[in-house]
Amino acid sequence: MLKTTLQTPYPCDFNLTIGHQTFFRGRAGADLVVDGTYYRAIRRGPKVLAITAREAGPGQVEITLPLGGTSADLAFATKTMAHLLAFDVELSGFYEMLGHDPVLSKMADMLRGLRPTRSETIFEALVVAIIGQQISSVVARMIRDGIVETFGTPVIVDGYTLFAFPTPESLFNADPETLRAQKLSSRKIEYAQGTARRAAEGEFEFDRLAALSDEEVVAELIKIRGVGRWTAEWVLIRALGRIDVLPAGDLALRRVVSDLYFESATINETELAEFGEKQWAPYRGLATTYLFSFLRQRRAAGDPHHTPT
Repeated sequence: MLKTTLQTPYPCDFNLTIGHQTFFRGRAGADLVVDGTYYRAIRRGPKVLAITAREAGPGQVEITLPLGGTSADLAFATKTMAHLLAFDVELSGFYEMLGHDPVLSKMADMLRGLRPTRSETIFEALVVAIIGQQISSVVARMIRDGIVETFGTPVIVDGYTLFAFPTPESLFNADPETLRAQKLSSRKIEYAQGTARRAAEGEFEFDRLAALSDEEVVAELIKIRGVGRWTAEWVLIRALGRIDVLPAGDLALRRVVSDLYFESATINETELAEFGEKQWAPYRGLATTYLFSFLRQRRAAGDPHHTPT
C-alpha cells in the first residue's frame, strides 16, 4: 500500500465535497463514498489504479493506493484527486461576491467549503452529459450507473467493487443492443459511440482544450454530432473546471433560479443568461455548482421543496 498526504486549500469541507460528487447518495457512476472515505478507480494508460482519500487532520487529506503501485502511480493519483476535488480553485472572491446576493449567500453559508468537483476526463464529462440530455436527473443517474457498471473496469477495494469509467474503445466497440439494454435511446447510442470514436482517436486531449477560451471550446465541441451548447458548457464546468460558465439551457437550473429569485415565474434561457451575468459573473460556474449542490441535498433528503431561510 502506498500513501501520501495532500494539503487542502482554504476553505475546504472535504466531506461536503465528496458528498456532492456522489449526489449525496454514496455512489454515483465511478465514485463511491463510505464513512468519510472517497473511493475512485482511475486510468493511467493501460493501468487501473484504485485510490482512496480521507481526512487526515485539519487541512490534510490522505491519498492511498490500497492495491499498490509505483511512486509514479501515487504521484499521478494525487494529481488526479486534486483535479477531481478542485483543490486548485480559489473560493474567496466568490464568497465576497455573494455579499450582494442574500439568497445564494444563505446557501453558501450552509455549503461553505464546497469545492466544484469534476470528472476524470473530458470523455467522461461528454458521455455523462449526452446521457443526461432531455431526461430527468433520476433517469440519467440510473443510465449512467448502468453504463459504468456494464462497460467499466471493476476492481475490489475494502470489499467494495469500484468501476473505472469505461474506455472510449469499450463504448465504441459495444454492441448497440447492449447499450440499448441500459435504456439509452438509439440516437444517444449514436452520439455516445461517435464521441467514443473521436476520443479513441485522441481528439479530446486535455491540455490542448484547456488552453482554449470558453467560446473556443464550445465552438469545437458542438461540431460533434449530438453535442450542443448545453452539453459543451457542462464539459467546461465538469472537465475543464471553468468557474464562470452558466448552462442557461439547463431546465433544472432555470427552475431553481425561478423558484429562488423570480417567485416561481417561468424564465427562459435568455433571461437566465442575462440574470446570471448581472448577478454572478465572474463566478457563474461556481454559482451553478452551489445551486445544484443545494438541489442534490434536498433531493437526497426527500425534501424537494425546501428553500434556504
